Amino acid sequence: MDHAGRLAPAGLVFLGLMGLELPLIPPALANMATGYESASGKWPRSIVDRDTSDFVTKANESWFELLREGNLFGDNGEFLVAVPLEEGGNDLWWARVTLAESWDMVGAGSATALGSGFGEPEFTTLSVTGDVAAFCSSRESSVHTVLAAGFSDVPDLRQMADWIAGYPGTPRQEKAAARRWLDATGG
Repeated sequence: MDHAGRLAPAGLVFLGLMGLELPLIPPALANMATGYESASGKWPRSIVDRDTSDFVTKANESWFELLREGNLFGDNGEFLVAVPLEEGGNDLWWARVTLAESWDMVGAGSATALGSGFGEPEFTTLSVTGDVAAFCSSRESSVHTVLAAGFSDVPDLRQMADWIAGYPGTPRQEKAAARRWLDATGG
């Protein structure tokens, strides 16, 4: 199945893969960004408990509101979502998408391309400008979304990117992407 087909159940309209030569943060590193402390302390987050009535709808709403308030969506509603470059592959890169009129990232989307099952999300998104990332994940009793803006200034994240770019075991594409991102953001 192609990217458009895998993302459609989430209500994502696939607009194309971003060029591999672009200086975007690699998806795995963007995912890590939310785990580092921001300059102001904690990154904004939303948490929806699984025992909440209509939990999937509320988790979708809270994901959307956090990303909207954090300016992850572009002017035309476009954003990036991490996808495998090849079906069944482990190398991730960014797909440019927009939300369809009807969408369900945490439910149907997580049952197909964006998680490990219905209501079990594990996906990373990025603004088209590359400066705002969000990671949505499932925990035993809740679904969390964490939003990181201005993460290119986080010293520990930059150190990790440098390590990824130099580690012999890092896949070639991820290594090159980490170096391009560091160079483009002042590293």
